[in-house]
Amino acid sequence: MRIGLSCTSIEPAISQGKIDGIGTYTKNLLAEFSHLGHHVVPISFPHPDLNTSTYEGGYIFPFSYTKATLVSMLKPLHTQLNIDIFHTTDHMIPKLKNIPIVATVHDAMMFKYPQWYFSAKFGVLKKWLRKLSFQWADHVITGSHSMIPELVEYCGIKAKNISVVYDGISPCWQETITTQEKRQVIEKFHLPPAFILFAGTLQPKKNLPRLIQAYFQLPIELQNNFPLIVVGRTGWDAEESIASIKELEMNKKGIWLNYVTIEELRALFQLATIYAHPSLHEGFGLTLLQAFAAQTPVLTSNITAMPETAGGAAYLVNPHNVEEIREGLKNLLIDAELRDNLIEKGNRRMKDFSWRKCAEETVKVYQTIVK
Repeated sequence: MRIGLSCTSIEPAISQGKIDGIGTYTKNLLAEFSHLGHHVVPISFPHPDLNTSTYEGGYIFPFSYTKATLVSMLKPLHTQLNIDIFHTTDHMIPKLKNIPIVATVHDAMMFKYPQWYFSAKFGVLKKWLRKLSFQWADHVITGSHSMIPELVEYCGIKAKNISVVYDGISPCWQETITTQEKRQVIEKFHLPPAFILFAGTLQPKKNLPRLIQAYFQLPIELQNNFPLIVVGRTGWDAEESIASIKELEMNKKGIWLNYVTIEELRALFQLATIYAHPSLHEGFGLTLLQAFAAQTPVLTSNITAMPETAGGAAYLVNPHNVEEIREGLKNLLIDAELRDNLIEKGNRRMKDFSWRKCAEETVKVYQTIVK
């Protein structure tokens, strides 16, 4: 099959070395499609830092996504692409003449929680254009069954046009970091011998202020023995999260690592006593799998995709309830048998996910569209 795969989100990341969640998803699909023997064309929309494709055989649209959206409102776009299907992984959905489109829509958060994404000045227009573009996709892929009702309610996508394909996890996350490499990470970031780890972009949905509030309610002995290490770059509407982190650091109860490499993050997951991720919303929850692979017990939320991804292998809490988060942290920190039990379950659960499986199931979706 000749697959056009949108790579706008990862083209700049190739040179900069920093890839986000959508970029990770796209990069792994691109590699696995090739391994499965499909002809893949990396396709991107141009922007100021991207005029030619980084990929050999890659294709850059002759028009920006903004122009493509405006034209698509009137008629399908003509291209010279020789592909059977175009898969957009990053919400940039055009209407192409004679080429069916599959769109991965990871969640409906920008519609369910618009205050987290849009200014009052442009929010209504952006939401309208985004929702309109969803109708140009012949089929939609999402990362969990829990997202289907949201996509139907908030995005106007018909349930019959939605398929669930789970993300994968790269084998490197299972590779044990050497003692020397762990020591280097500990020394570089001045880490304690034991700690609680949180990893994620600082934004409202990550619920970091409640996590830190719950942490401060732990017995002082646990706070002294298990500082909270926060890994994540500043995202949108992050003021409250940053204020909470500063209070954590001011009281010498934690450390904020704004950016770490993938190798350093793998080491941090393997060094952590527990991984805490009481998010308010996730379309999948990739960091849960990363913690499972690191054999680190997980505390996460009992809402949206997190219970589905965890599959019974994590300690679930109500993310809106600070006391419940506190009790979950406390129970995991003081009960070694509970931690060992979750580690064993995490090892089993992680085996249900791979990028090869994700790619194979994605191709099955294509085959229902391409006649």
